[in-house]
Parts: sequence; C-alpha cells; structure tokens
Amino acid sequence: MPSKRIPLLWALLIIFGLTLAACGGAVTPTAAPAQPTKSAAQSTEAPAQPKVEPTTITVWDYYGESSPITPIVDAFEAAHPDIKVQVESLDWDSTLEKLNVVMTGGTPPDVITLDMTWLPTFAPLGAFADLNQFAHGQLNGVPLEKAFSPGALKAMQYNDQVLAMLYDFDVYALYYRADIFEELGLDVPTTWDELTAVGKKLGDAGKGQYAVMPDTFHAAQFIYENGGSILNADNTAATFNQPAGVEAVSYYANLPKEGAGYVWSFEEGWEITPGLKDGRIAMFSDGPYYMGILKDAVPEMSGQWKVAVHPISKQPGSYLGGTGLVIPAKSEHPEAAWQFIEFALTKENQIGVFENAGAAPALLEALQSDAVNAPDPYFGGQRTLEVFLKAMNTAQPFPYVRAWNQIDETFTAAMEEILFGDADVKEALDNAAATIDDVLSSQ
Repeated sequence: MPSKRIPLLWALLIIFGLTLAACGGAVTPTAAPAQPTKSAAQSTEAPAQPKVEPTTITVWDYYGESSPITPIVDAFEAAHPDIKVQVESLDWDSTLEKLNVVMTGGTPPDVITLDMTWLPTFAPLGAFADLNQFAHGQLNGVPLEKAFSPGALKAMQYNDQVLAMLYDFDVYALYYRADIFEELGLDVPTTWDELTAVGKKLGDAGKGQYAVMPDTFHAAQFIYENGGSILNADNTAATFNQPAGVEAVSYYANLPKEGAGYVWSFEEGWEITPGLKDGRIAMFSDGPYYMGILKDAVPEMSGQWKVAVHPISKQPGSYLGGTGLVIPAKSEHPEAAWQFIEFALTKENQIGVFENAGAAPALLEALQSDAVNAPDPYFGGQRTLEVFLKAMNTAQPFPYVRAWNQIDETFTAAMEEILFGDADVKEALDNAAATIDDVLSSQ
C-alpha cells in the first residue's frame, strides 16, 4: 500500500544520516534551486521599441532633366536617416499653376523651387514661412550677410522676413561678339553713349547690332541704370513715367532708330539665337543661364562670345532674379524641410547647381570657387561668372507687391506700343502708370 511505504522510507533515511554523523562525515543536504519564472518587470532584456517611421518631405523641382536637386537626395537621406525626400519633377509652368492651386486649398509641398519673379505676387499673401525662425541669421553656421551678396540678401527678404534662400541667381550683363570687336578695332562700351556709337559701327559694317527687347526685364535695366525705378519706395504708385524713366525708355527705343539696335519681336521666339546665327545681333543683355543656351544652340560659335558689365548712364543696375528655395507656410514638416534647404546650400551642392544645371550658384563660397569660376573655353578662357557676380552686387529685385504680374503685363504692353507702334514714349508710359496706379489703389 502506498500509505505504508512513505514512513518506512523516511526511517531508513534518518538511520543512514545518523550513521554518517557518527562517523564524523556530516553532510548538509541541499535542494536544487527553484527556477523562478521571469516576469516582464524582472526581465534583463530591454523591451522591444516601436519602429519609428522617417518623416517624408515633398519637394517641387522645376529644373527638369538638368536638375541639381535630384542628385543630392541620396546623400541627404544618408546623412539624415530620419528623413525621406519625395521629389516631384515639374516644369516652370506647371509649378506656377500648382502653386496657385495650393494657395486656395489642398496640401502644399514642404520645399518649392521658386522663380524669384513669383515672390512679389505670393509674398504679400503670407504664402511662405519666415526661414529665419530656423536659420536665426545663419546658413550652415555662416552669417547670412557673409553667405550671400547684398543684392541676394535684399531679394530674399520681405517685410523683415527671410522668405527664400537664393539657390541660383539671374542678373543681366552684356554679351558681345569678341571676334567682331577685334576685327573692327572696337572697345567694349561702358556708357550709353559708347553703346550707341559701337552699335552704329557694327550696323554700318553689317556685323549686327544691339538686341532691343520689348519686355520689363530688359527695359527695367535701363531705367535702373538711369537712376529710375518701377514703383515708389512704398510700392503705392508707378514711377517709371517720371523723368528718369522716360529718358531711359526713350534712349532704349532710339537705339534701332539710330541704326545701333535691332528690335527683337517675340513672335520670332523667346530665344534670340536665330538672330545670333544669321548675324543680326552682335550684342545683347541677359543672365548667366544664357551661357548654357549659347553652348547648346550655337556650339559652332565657341570662342566668339564674351561678357562684360552692361554699359550704364548714371549707375549700375539690373533686375535680380533666379531660383529660391521656400517652405510654404502650411508645410507639414518645416523643420525637416529646412534641413534639406541647408543641405542643398552647402558649398559642394551649390557647385552642383553649376555642374548639373549650368546655372550660377548664389552661395558666395561656391560662386568664388575654382570649380565654378574656372576659365571657360567657349568664352575664350574668360572667367565669366566674375562679371555676373559684380552685376549682382548692385542688382535689385522687382517690387514685392501682389499685383506684380499685372504691372509686368501692363509695362510690357507699353513697351510694345513704343517699339512696334511708334507710340509717344511719355504718353505710353503715362497711360501704363495710370492703369497700374488704379490696380495698386484697389489692393
């Protein structure tokens, strides 16, 4: 029976133990330690952490196939593993169209490549974040006033806010046929009087003339060079019809009448390269991006062109544009967007703007580097960007007013009347100014 076997077993064990003790070999029995069950609190292993998904920012990129944005994405993500970048490749027109749409509703991107001539329209609407809340006066540890030229800083600011970081810049300088100038023994003009004289000599020799363009960009340059302006200081009224503006536009319109200029109609196309090929144009004013156009459109003219500071009347002057990087005010990830902008504006990546897009980088450190400012064989070994940098120091952006598009269209229409319709300069400018004043007063 099981109930009788247990006491017998214990008796035998006791006798066995006493016998060992009597022999001096005391033994203390030990039981195998119990294996405790580990609770979550007692576990020595760290609890599993939930996986943190990276922040994804969206970038609108209007550069197209020659984009300097897409080549830096992998490097940025490697340096910032907590941020992913989704690039939407657009063109200039579709970017502007989509920007107008998101201003009225919808989810904006986090970073936009913005034509700086759009800033006057959108800045007064509060469309973009003040970047200084992230920058605090610096870019990658460098004070903004040392990172950019004075003209660039002015273009980036609106009402004491920094709304854009200039990514590439556009200012106008004089392109001229160096081979023809050497052939005819001509000096590069530095004043308006010299521009007229050189234009006449070129025309008389059948070697082309100065290109006269009926648009705000080119006509404004002459107004600025004569000490004039488009609007008054507080942007409430037009001033291009005042004496300095009238004198400048009159000079500009007289260039073709004196045999020194060739009026280019945009019905022939926005690019003047046909006029360069057939010899109608030997001088024109435009920005650094046109160097790439020349190389692509007229590669056979390599070594024939050079650039110089544009001739002036009273002072240097050019419109200042280009591409800015902005963060929409309603961006869902503004801090991550700012990290991307800073990365895009490092020296190495700004050099990439020149190498990938052929544009002039805005960061002074990159602009002055050997990689960007090397002698250019197409321009006879000239360091061309030095000329545009000098022009940028005195250039100015168009007025930052909501009605800028209407101002641009109205002024351009007046220039077309003057150049193609032979309208009286003062009367045409007065009519345009009256229209613009009405628009400004209604805002």
